[in-house]
Amino acid sequence: MDTFHLEILSPEIPFYKGDCISLILPISDGMIGIMAHHPAMTAVIGDGLVKFKLPDGTEKECMVSKGMFDISQNDARLLCDAAAAPDEWEKELERRKEEEAKIEEEEKKARRDFMKTQLSIARAINALKVKNRNSSSGDRPFS
Repeated sequence: MDTFHLEILSPEIPFYKGDCISLILPISDGMIGIMAHHPAMTAVIGDGLVKFKLPDGTEKECMVSKGMFDISQNDARLLCDAAAAPDEWEKELERRKEEEAKIEEEEKKARRDFMKTQLSIARAINALKVKNRNSSSGDRPFS
């Protein structure tokens, strides 16, 4: 059987790189099957199960989260936010939740720091205005 090259990539690590005979993946409006010599195509990937068959007949599965799929000249690339074996998917989702919570907390801290800095600058500007006003009025606090 004819094969095509497949790469399933997430930002952390590549899940799979190698040849395969067939591929079934979730796209935005259902599932699609891909085989060697498939016409060029790009599609949005939804969360779900990806199945692919290796040249030796072994069938593999992985869970993926949203992303993009592209195939051209027997070279297929699935780029997704996360990819993991089905039995590791829950751990991957939990890790991603923890990472998102950490990022959110860092963003909150950055916003607080920004607000504190703005307040400090405003106080300094006001202090300078008061000082300039007092020095221009002959050091008299009230006119």
